[in-house]
Amino acid sequence: MFQFHCLRQRKFVLRSMARKRNKEHEGLPARWRIKGKVYYYQVPKGQEDHWDGKIEFRLGRTLSEAHRTFAGRIASADDVVKTFGQLFDRYLFEVTPTKGKRTQKDEVIYLTRLRGMIHQNDVRGFEPHHAYRLRDMLKSKSVKGSGEKYANRHMALLKHVFTKAIEWGIINSHPMTESKFKMFPEAKSQLRVPTIEEVKEAAKIANPMLKAYIGVKVLTGLRHTDILLLRESDISDKALTVNVHKTKQTVDKVLEFEMTPELRDAIRACRAIKPLSIQLFHNKWGQCYVKDDMTTSGFESQWQRWQQKFPKEKRFAERSIRTAVGYEDDLQTASDRLGHASTDTTKKFYRSKITTVTPLSSY
Repeated sequence: MFQFHCLRQRKFVLRSMARKRNKEHEGLPARWRIKGKVYYYQVPKGQEDHWDGKIEFRLGRTLSEAHRTFAGRIASADDVVKTFGQLFDRYLFEVTPTKGKRTQKDEVIYLTRLRGMIHQNDVRGFEPHHAYRLRDMLKSKSVKGSGEKYANRHMALLKHVFTKAIEWGIINSHPMTESKFKMFPEAKSQLRVPTIEEVKEAAKIANPMLKAYIGVKVLTGLRHTDILLLRESDISDKALTVNVHKTKQTVDKVLEFEMTPELRDAIRACRAIKPLSIQLFHNKWGQCYVKDDMTTSGFESQWQRWQQKFPKEKRFAERSIRTAVGYEDDLQTASDRLGHASTDTTKKFYRSKITTVTPLSSY
């Protein structure tokens, strides 16, 4: 029988054996503990030989590191993987580390939630109706931040976990194909795209860092992570060289922006921001705004405070500037500037979806 654990309980042991966990340990797999900001695993009696003879094994300082260490110890062979807990461990060990740091952080959170609900169940017993029940439980308002989009993100990851399970020979058929399972429908967000002139006008009341940032953004259309990772070593008399972070692990695309007078002026404004730093954009301590997990909360806070100075109907998101830049010049030039592999991407996501139609010449 397939069993679900209530989202409110956040426990990873069978209810018949469950014991209320300390608050700091809630949400962790069974036998996991946190001591002094370090994750440990309490080794079951008789299994010490598999854990270097220790009764408590150090897993790591971060949750992602702990998952990788744990998975590397117990999920090294296909026949070991029977339950969802074991399958999630292998996925976290082999698949998650190949993705971007921000994606890794999200996947650890999603799989921790899924583990708490179905970890003890046999992977081979999962059927489409279980997926629908799981989807509806994730949507439940009893969990902070829940909703249809929240549920869809978890189910999309679970769907890929099953794809890998087939590749690893753990299951023979996928229980969440399009014909068997449907996500909650999501309405596309309406992103207001300002004009370049509107962005420049709004920048007049921004702080010096944001004003300099917008100068570079409008000229290049770069993603915010790529801009915030720029260093002095990326700048020469002839060009601004950008290693596109999004494609670093695939095509490793490099963009070289010709050092025009406008770009030179924008970089000069960046350099005027104190203190001196190897980063073109930096906080008041000279440190990069991009954290190890690729989040940029410090920058985003400044952006939000600036946008709150405008009426709601006049506000715009940071990423909308890239879209505005995508409208400039001919399609090929815009595509090259945005670093797209094909003009099809530029046309689909950055150009107007209005189709110009010529009426009949006679009536």
